[in-house]
Amino acid sequence: MEGTSNSQRKGLPRSLQFQRMERVVKAMQHPTAGVPVRSQKLFLTTVPNAFTGNDITEWIMQKLNVKDSAEALHFASLLCYFGYFFHVTTNGAVQIKEDNELFRFQAPYFWVSTNWTTGNTEYAIYLMKRTLRNRQRHGLEEHEIRALEDLKKKLLHQWDFVTMQAEAQFRVLKDRKKTDKTIIDSQERAFWRVMRPSPDETSVLEMDIRNDLYTFRSMRRDEALKRRLEYLQQALSNRVRTKSSQTHQSLCVFFEVFSDYDPFLGHCPPSNPWLTSDTDRWNLMQPLVESPTQLRVRRWAFNCKELLSDPTGVREFMKFCKAEFSTESLNFYLHVQEIRNCPLSQMKHKAEAVYREHLAPNAPQEVNINDTTRTKIIKQLENPSRELFFEAEKHIIELMKKNSYPRFIQSEQYRNLLQTAPNPVPKKTGIFHFVKDNYFRTSSSSSEDEYDSDDSTHRGENTTALSNNAANKNQTGGTAVATTVNVAAAVAVVNTVSNQSSGNDGNKLNLRK
Repeated sequence: MEGTSNSQRKGLPRSLQFQRMERVVKAMQHPTAGVPVRSQKLFLTTVPNAFTGNDITEWIMQKLNVKDSAEALHFASLLCYFGYFFHVTTNGAVQIKEDNELFRFQAPYFWVSTNWTTGNTEYAIYLMKRTLRNRQRHGLEEHEIRALEDLKKKLLHQWDFVTMQAEAQFRVLKDRKKTDKTIIDSQERAFWRVMRPSPDETSVLEMDIRNDLYTFRSMRRDEALKRRLEYLQQALSNRVRTKSSQTHQSLCVFFEVFSDYDPFLGHCPPSNPWLTSDTDRWNLMQPLVESPTQLRVRRWAFNCKELLSDPTGVREFMKFCKAEFSTESLNFYLHVQEIRNCPLSQMKHKAEAVYREHLAPNAPQEVNINDTTRTKIIKQLENPSRELFFEAEKHIIELMKKNSYPRFIQSEQYRNLLQTAPNPVPKKTGIFHFVKDNYFRTSSSSSEDEYDSDDSTHRGENTTALSNNAANKNQTGGTAVATTVNVAAAVAVVNTVSNQSSGNDGNKLNLRK
């Protein structure tokens, strides 16, 4: 099995992610400051080069400055999931707990980033080597037996080579000591469990690191296929069939409604701060403002999602709900948003607080949800996730859409907001919008008379040059009509430039023809 060089590892997918994890694992294997690795006693046997779940959790909390033990266990489970250490007694277990379960570090040769290019031939040699050993201790599992049969069909042309390599490796393994043989066998088995997992499990090579390891559970093949079929049948039955013309029409309506709010397709009210010196847009578009603009207030009436996504809209909506004594639904929605954005250490405390405030029997602000959703939430309170209240939140939003939100849009408060909302007028951009007004002139540097005399001199020079050009064109054979048109256009340009300069200076001068 050929390893991957350093230059090849840099081009692999998620190489930076593996490098960060490997730096932590190397620090864990430090002989003095790392995780204590020693021979552990397990019943009547001795397990060499092992450590416990308590050891690695304490090391992470001390060395990596992690205060919450749940976060330390989660990080250790991720490292175990990527194969940097493995469970000694339980095959395929990746959940680490604060107990005396034994784990062992994986050799750097068997890291995923080192052997990314392993193929079917190496896996077939490993399975054949397992068949040559004691079946009671090293027998193949069901998915490995099926994989070996498939590999025999695919590698039929080189199966003699696979058998020869397996027998040679088996003979070399026989000559090793019993301790070394046990360690190498466990490391190799853990490596292939990561590289070629069972069909019921997901592979780290294809899956995102943000997988929820706390809800990980092994599943049999027939159960996985049954769930897959149920999902596909439900997707086919709930499929919404619409015409392409209706879809295009709805998209056009959507862009027409939101075109005024897009600074690229529409305009950038009140003024574009990149083209003008007006920075009022930054102040008006802050999350919380005292008086929102008319365009912003009008957007709240599009749908409930637009209102709840704007902090200023949520504040005005809360005022309306307090006047109607119906704040429990909005408070529940806001508390659920806090749980989604809170640290992992505070999640359980906040989830229990939300349950006591809104879902418990005789709660002070009890919301209306069904018993099925309430029972699911109670079962998951011991190990909550950020999506614990997802179904309840969805139901509460639907209730607000039907009850409090339409009343708010039709209320006198919203109409007053819409009438009193400011509508800032955009500022006009000049020709040279990137030059400030007082760049060329200051009141202390020179007087207005000097600039007036200079302007008149420049205007006289420009007029003389333009008339000379016109005379030269007439001498070279141009017609009189063309000369008259050129002179008139030149005079018009001079008039425009003089009016602009005189408008900036505050002195309006008329150029005599």
